[in-house]
Amino acid sequence: MTRRLATLSLVLLAGGCATLPAPAPVDDWPARRAALQALDAWALDGRIAVAAGEDGFSGGFDWEQAGERADIVLSGPMGGSAMTIRVIGDKAAVSVRGEDLSGEDGDRLFARYFGADRSLPVSEMRYWLVGAPAPDSPHEMILGADERLASLSQAGWQVRYDRYEPVGSLALPARMELTTAGLRLRVSVSNWRVQP
Repeated sequence: MTRRLATLSLVLLAGGCATLPAPAPVDDWPARRAALQALDAWALDGRIAVAAGEDGFSGGFDWEQAGERADIVLSGPMGGSAMTIRVIGDKAAVSVRGEDLSGEDGDRLFARYFGADRSLPVSEMRYWLVGAPAPDSPHEMILGADERLASLSQAGWQVRYDRYEPVGSLALPARMELTTAGLRLRVSVSNWRVQP
């Protein structure tokens, strides 16, 4: 009887040492990408550093997305609002301290912050900021071992994702760098708000 128990114990212990298959990922990239691209209402608070040739600035960066509308606020280092951009579809309005600027005035202001002949790719950025490529637009991407976007090339920009953080059931970017010819944006997110 004792011999049988000893044999049974050895068999169970040996079975316990067997290598188990690695668990399947929680979700694969196509499912994650579709969920991120479907996010329709979200907001982030953070910081941005802009380098445009020899010029640059850094300050607060808030973005609120609600369907096709994006409200973007860039604030100075001391917290004062420097620029507010409201985008609805393909139309953008820029204001500074409550004064609306359009046409050449808006272009001059934008050039002061981001360099001449530049524009922010807002329609693509709403997807890049949540860690996905803009849909229906050519792109190249590299995924990390965690099935998250590590880098992306799209619309003449390169986006590198340095860190993600959990937000509810999602993992959203916490730090990223966006570059195009002569312009570099570094974004650090301190707070995400995603509506279910």
